[in-house]
Amino acid sequence: MFGAAFSVGALLEAVLPEVKTVLAIAFALAVFSFLYAISSFSHRLFWATICAFALGFALTRYRLPPVPPDLQPPFDGIVASAPILTKDGYRLLLHINDAFVQISVRTDELPSWQVGDLIRVEKFWGRATNWRRMRFQRIFWIGRTEHEALHWLGHHQNAFVWQQRREKWRQFVFERWRQSLPIRERTITMAALASIVFGMRTIAISEADEIAFARSGLAHLFVPSGSQVTLLMGLAWLANRIFNLPPFPLLVLLLAFYLPITRGEPSIYRAVLMGLYAFVGWRWFRDVDWQTSLWLSSALLVAIEPAMLHDAGFQLSYAATFGLIYAAPLLLRWLSWLPEWLGFPFAATLSAQLFLTPVLIHYFGRISVIAPIANLCAVIPASFALTLGFASALISSVSPLLAMPVSIVAGELARLVVRMAHWFASPSWASVHVSQISGIQTLLILAVLTAIVAWLKRVD
Repeated sequence: MFGAAFSVGALLEAVLPEVKTVLAIAFALAVFSFLYAISSFSHRLFWATICAFALGFALTRYRLPPVPPDLQPPFDGIVASAPILTKDGYRLLLHINDAFVQISVRTDELPSWQVGDLIRVEKFWGRATNWRRMRFQRIFWIGRTEHEALHWLGHHQNAFVWQQRREKWRQFVFERWRQSLPIRERTITMAALASIVFGMRTIAISEADEIAFARSGLAHLFVPSGSQVTLLMGLAWLANRIFNLPPFPLLVLLLAFYLPITRGEPSIYRAVLMGLYAFVGWRWFRDVDWQTSLWLSSALLVAIEPAMLHDAGFQLSYAATFGLIYAAPLLLRWLSWLPEWLGFPFAATLSAQLFLTPVLIHYFGRISVIAPIANLCAVIPASFALTLGFASALISSVSPLLAMPVSIVAGELARLVVRMAHWFASPSWASVHVSQISGIQTLLILAVLTAIVAWLKRVD
């Protein structure tokens, strides 16, 4: 409850006017409710919740930068997010003077810009869109940024020491991993395999493949999240059972190998926190409260980095996980007439898709009709590709030749997943474009869905 209240308070921050009085009132409310929670025994839970709510608002408002000012061209900016396709061209997010500005680029060709590129805007028509939520965006991953651009963005080189070291580690691992595949397989196969294992969809996945995964509802396979963390937990548990190795230190070592190679998306941080919570619960307490894990991880991430709350990946990850935790058990009871091997994945897919749909409509204006069926069919080969792919990446760091048989099998499974995405995306009705909805409408739809699920669970 406290984690949920903290996250809701942080989310509400983007709605209220940006004046210092609001911040002072929020801090005063947090202090007052905290003191009242200590002194009042009968209403302690209520006032502690109010304190968490006000604290989430106040800390987010205090730590985030102001709304970006109006700009006059020419000006320089660093690409902070991959160009997003719109009906009139592409939407580009630029990092300019410690703020973020959104600009629409009218073109029929796919822009060649990548995250981290330094570009100059010579002129534009209309006004640059300064959405309040744009200031919540952050650069999670540094791609092709030149040394001068890194220096300009961080105002001093040391600000990106970690990113530079991570890039060197990523290049080392991927070069060794590429050597574990035959030369003819090192382009297309490597791109598909790396996208599934590490979420590296920017390293040669074609535009046609990205469209196919989006239309088929399989785009989440290119995002590192719970599946990858579950795999690492399983490997640590297996090593403990077979070789009697200490599981928790081994899990930390596996995460230390895996996390620097990912793009640092919020979904992987969410999965890591929930995974560690579950691992500790199973190992020492034999019990896991998934609701507490969900809300506690969200509150921790928002407290550490408020920018994550308004990131699309963060919202999609938590929306899907919320559906899995709250709606999947209800759907599973209704689908009890199905075999367990079919009922569980079907319930999980439907519940996640139910809460993902409003967020997908808000950002992309698209609904994948075929997604439930596509996910049911692709989950098995994708899981094997993920498991074998990670094992081959780990082994190839020591010996690419030794990892070659595993890499070849994993690569074939990854290519099968790509072909399945194209199969399911081929029907004209596979994906439907709809009008995008506002943020308020998205929240209202999610609130209604949550209320319906809560009512059905009580009646059931």
